[in-house]
Amino acid sequence: MGPRARGQRPGGRRRPRGAPAPGALPVRGDDRNGPALRGRRRRPGPGDAAMKISAGLPTGVSASLFDSARRRRRLEARLSALLEERGFAEVLLPILDYFEPYRPLLTGRRLEQLYRFVDRDGQLLVLRGDFTPMLARLLAPHLDELELPLRLYYRGDVVRHQPLRPGRMREYSQLGAELLGGDEAEADEKMLALFFDLLLEARGEDPAPGDGEEHTLRVVLGVAGALDEALLAAAGEREASDLALRIASRDRTAARRAGLADVVERGYPTDLSVLGGTGEAVSELLGLRDRLSSAYRDAAIEVEVDLAEFAAAALDPRIGVGDGPRGYYDGLMFAAYAPGTALALGVGGRYDRVFRSLSGDCSAVGFSLGLDLLLELSVAEARS
Repeated sequence: MGPRARGQRPGGRRRPRGAPAPGALPVRGDDRNGPALRGRRRRPGPGDAAMKISAGLPTGVSASLFDSARRRRRLEARLSALLEERGFAEVLLPILDYFEPYRPLLTGRRLEQLYRFVDRDGQLLVLRGDFTPMLARLLAPHLDELELPLRLYYRGDVVRHQPLRPGRMREYSQLGAELLGGDEAEADEKMLALFFDLLLEARGEDPAPGDGEEHTLRVVLGVAGALDEALLAAAGEREASDLALRIASRDRTAARRAGLADVVERGYPTDLSVLGGTGEAVSELLGLRDRLSSAYRDAAIEVEVDLAEFAAAALDPRIGVGDGPRGYYDGLMFAAYAPGTALALGVGGRYDRVFRSLSGDCSAVGFSLGLDLLLELSVAEARS
């Protein structure tokens, strides 16, 4: 079939001048719809309301228009300015990459979530599904040339094929930061403090004293693999994975039978010795919690140690659930939640083994924040 004239339909009929293409939906305030709409709808102005459109787009993606776009860019600018003040340099990463480098970095569900395709040259490519492993794979061969510690940040969209839930899309915007090298304990605490400060910057003004729990952000801390020994001791190799998932879903009956009721009810066991070799790491984590709680006492942030939250982040290969959404973390882990929400505003942790798998010797800790969720947080605070 030869080329058709511009605007011509199959069969030779021409589309009327100014009419939308087949399947296209007029967008309120979008002047590209031609003279047919002019005079009936004004151009969008600074006072236009926020607008997000998903109709006519693939499942799990949306377009932000007018005030939605302006607010997103302003939030990015404020958070980026704070990161620059703290000595972090921005990196710009591509949206496309080869698939093969991610086989040793991601496993199970994380690999399945990647959008992959064969390009016209026969190369198997993926859309960017996570900034951290992409940045690690690019930097690992050059660690000897870099002056550590290295402070980097990024912002942009990631695309993952994941089940849709209220507030969760398949394409969404992130801003994140990574600290490579340096003393591990000091780096963990500094990055958590930065994580807190970015959350507060996104939220805006601190709530007035006595405003209540509806304004309190909740940050949970954990250690990857903290429950591994206890799970294996309680359930054996064959049932440890199932027990980990039950504890992660707050199954009190299963936790009680395993002697881990405290983990579900208060976040960690009263007797840390039941954790075996990870007990010391959890003890240190409790100290970190106390220091952060003291430092942010007046900022309406509640800091908790909650090992159940990260029960599925197993490191022992006999517990086969460690390939979930935070599967590459191998030390400190954390997540932040707004009041009454199930989706995390941001997640982070230590991921030294990512560099080890790339033959790099470098400690690494970082986090990412969901910009769309942070925007909802700032709007909710402004309305309350």
